[in-house]
Amino acid sequence: MTFRRPTRAGRAVVLLAALPVVAGLVGVAPSTSTAAPTTSRAPFAGTASKHGTANSLDWAGYAVTGATVTTVSGSWTQPAVSCTGKVTQSAFWVGIDGYAPTDPTVQQVGTDSDCTKKVHKTPGGPSYYAWFEMYPGPLVVLSSTLYPVAPGDSLSASVTLVGAAYHLVITDAGHWTFSTLEVATTVPMDASAEWIVEAPTTCSGGKCKPVGLADFTSVGFTAATANGQPVDASGFTSHQITMTKTKKGSIVKASTSALGTAGTAFNVTWVSS
Repeated sequence: MTFRRPTRAGRAVVLLAALPVVAGLVGVAPSTSTAAPTTSRAPFAGTASKHGTANSLDWAGYAVTGATVTTVSGSWTQPAVSCTGKVTQSAFWVGIDGYAPTDPTVQQVGTDSDCTKKVHKTPGGPSYYAWFEMYPGPLVVLSSTLYPVAPGDSLSASVTLVGAAYHLVITDAGHWTFSTLEVATTVPMDASAEWIVEAPTTCSGGKCKPVGLADFTSVGFTAATANGQPVDASGFTSHQITMTKTKKGSIVKASTSALGTAGTAFNVTWVSS
């Protein structure tokens, strides 16, 4: 695989269904906040070896290829971030597509642990929220009032192909569930599944690059399955991804552990921003 810089298309997300479950109550409510980040959760930007290991400028975690993917799911505990005054971001998500260099879409849902900058009287510091993105469509941030996220929360998420659409679900255990059915603006390949920690991408003047990775210390993914099978299932090729600052991979930003617990669990550890 070769390095590539994704460009961000300003295409609208079509919200077909947003059914929150909050404290046991079901209802229709707005799904987006008024202050969405200007970054996107872009496709894999890196190199992979034939042995299933990979370096990436923006991803750490695992991807699987080798079979058509119709569903992916996983769980994690929302990490707290340590902020030093710099604007940094860390995204945690599960999704379908985006790993292969010929695959320009990612259907994904997850959360962020970010460090924001002080703006006028609004203090900077840690920021936690949930989101989904049908890349190259724009990021959709969920309302922090209806779908609050805090460090220590138990999150689980899934993306499932339903006909020509994708059912994206994220649950904050004991608090809320968000569900939406989305149609991709570009025909997806359904060629990979991912469980990822990402340094989101920012674009300016046609040039894109990952932002600084917020210090989340460590996050553990559990119950990671694709098509109901573990990450190391015989029908898949699994790719263990290390996030690096350079193409050569000499400076590590986040490292990924070996798989454990029957091939459905692993940890990603922050190393540098």
